[in-house]
Amino acid sequence: MINNIYKKISRGLLCCGFAVALTACSDTWDDHYDSQSSGSVHEGSLWQAIKSNPDLSNFASVIEACDFAKSLDGSQVFTVFAPTNANFSKEEADALIKDYKAQKSANVIEDDNTVLKEFVYNHVALYNYSVSSESRDSIQLMNAKYALLTTNDIAGVGLLSKNQLYGNGILYTLKDKVKFLSNVFEYVAKDPDLDSLRSFLYNSKYYYREFLPERSVAGSIVDGRTHYLDSVFMQRNDLFSYLGQLNLEDSTYLMVAPTNDVWKALVEEYEPYFNYPANLTKRDSMVYTSTRLAIVNGSTFSRTFNSDKMLADSALSVSSIRNPTLRKSRWGAPFEYYQYLKPRVKPYGVLSADGDDRVQCSNGEVYKASQWNIDKLMTFNKFLVFEAEGNNIKEVSKTTDSRGDDVNTVTPFTRQVSADNRYYNKVWDNRFVEFQPNFGTLNHSVTFTLSNVLSNIGYDIYLVTAPALASDSNAVEEVRVPTIMRCTINVPGKGDDPIKGEDGKVKEFKTTPDAVDYLLLAEDYKFDVCTYNVSEESMQVTLKVETRVTNAQLRNKTYTRTMRLDCVLLVPHGTLQVLDELPQGTAYAGRPGIMMFPHGAYEDRPYKVWYMLR
Repeated sequence: MINNIYKKISRGLLCCGFAVALTACSDTWDDHYDSQSSGSVHEGSLWQAIKSNPDLSNFASVIEACDFAKSLDGSQVFTVFAPTNANFSKEEADALIKDYKAQKSANVIEDDNTVLKEFVYNHVALYNYSVSSESRDSIQLMNAKYALLTTNDIAGVGLLSKNQLYGNGILYTLKDKVKFLSNVFEYVAKDPDLDSLRSFLYNSKYYYREFLPERSVAGSIVDGRTHYLDSVFMQRNDLFSYLGQLNLEDSTYLMVAPTNDVWKALVEEYEPYFNYPANLTKRDSMVYTSTRLAIVNGSTFSRTFNSDKMLADSALSVSSIRNPTLRKSRWGAPFEYYQYLKPRVKPYGVLSADGDDRVQCSNGEVYKASQWNIDKLMTFNKFLVFEAEGNNIKEVSKTTDSRGDDVNTVTPFTRQVSADNRYYNKVWDNRFVEFQPNFGTLNHSVTFTLSNVLSNIGYDIYLVTAPALASDSNAVEEVRVPTIMRCTINVPGKGDDPIKGEDGKVKEFKTTPDAVDYLLLAEDYKFDVCTYNVSEESMQVTLKVETRVTNAQLRNKTYTRTMRLDCVLLVPHGTLQVLDELPQGTAYAGRPGIMMFPHGAYEDRPYKVWYMLR
């Protein structure tokens, strides 16, 4: 997913789309605008009317300095709400003009120039909008903000004159300026307490201007290249695919925004978790992006599926997956990542900030967080599930046959656990792989690829095995005998690391007959490198599982070289308890597949422990 950022592949990530209207104007556009006004049409254009009105001289000076006069003097249709000099002084106008020029000199793109966005476009709308005694319409201004227009006011600002129709639109005069209210994305850019978050969200690697040739007006072709008469650009932000369209005025979001001190502390804590291999392409960029995405991913909430009633119980972030089947497909089980219990409850609720730390925006609210209540166990520090029947097997052991060809020493068979079997729902996904030996005298091995591991963070590593009875309720005792295995971890750049016991010797693991075994291979194991979103096969962590059964044990039928492997689990240290039955007072939540139960008092943070039934 994160590779989309590095490759700059994004779809539908619109920001400030009204720039299109400003950069590609055409006389034919008039045909699309229906005039709603009535009465006689005054001579001249909107700009001529504004320029000739002495009470609008301060407003006119800003329009002219910002190079918007030519738009109001053209054929495109606008409605203009102009504050008079009585409540918009020359000093205010001069300050805006100075600010506009300073931003232009600093090469601030037009879509981000605050004078255009917050003043000029905040007083202009496309189309004709007239009012009557019954008017009460929500209209969209040039900066995409919505404003309520009634017979007496616009966004609560009184109308001095109205419905003055000119050749290219309607002019109103106002008692005051229309107040600009930032949306969530805009607010982050303004609050000095959120400078660190702003630097990330507005980084030019993710927030950029894209040329749209299909919307531009093509001219002549010179030397094989098309020259455009009108070029249309659109602001895009790749991070919106993780956070939601925080700039859109017709959507509503809640955002938990870390203050600078919190951001600094989180970056220092999280960066070691993303220690990518030194020879990885774009390593530094991936470290930077992954670390900061780990902070913001799961910090925004769409009001579309977070009503006040729902927020009394839990909050589902934009990054959450509401469908349990999709969650299982993405995360290997129906984990409820990126959603949080009791979000409004203090002090640990993710949306418990109030007072000055709860900022109203035009499309939602920003919760300034001086305490970070989003637990990494519920976001990026996940259970990693590697099913044996999936694409996680890198290779099996081989030997050389009589012709000198390499042949596999085992054959894998996927086994299903039927609904009437007593092991149903105790085996992950109710399937496992039975690796049957092809040669009677050889031990053999199976190697798992362990992708998306984090570095310098503790994992408890489990190998889950299934009994013969799980696929065959009538399995005879001879095939139900256990096996003996040893395991080796291989980390890129480090090589093989055989799992050892406390005595320093390579440890052997024995399965239990007629049981689903959770063999704890290693506790609080920390990888030196991170492979999160790394696609290169040569840089993956692997786990080799090999049988260690002697020929004598095989002849005596006390052990078998057949391995029945369900999956490998990499579990955040200390968060898993495997039980034969539920603990007292734990409610079954009805999740399909493997039975998992979040546990822990809310005051001690939820989801600290997952129960699994064996």
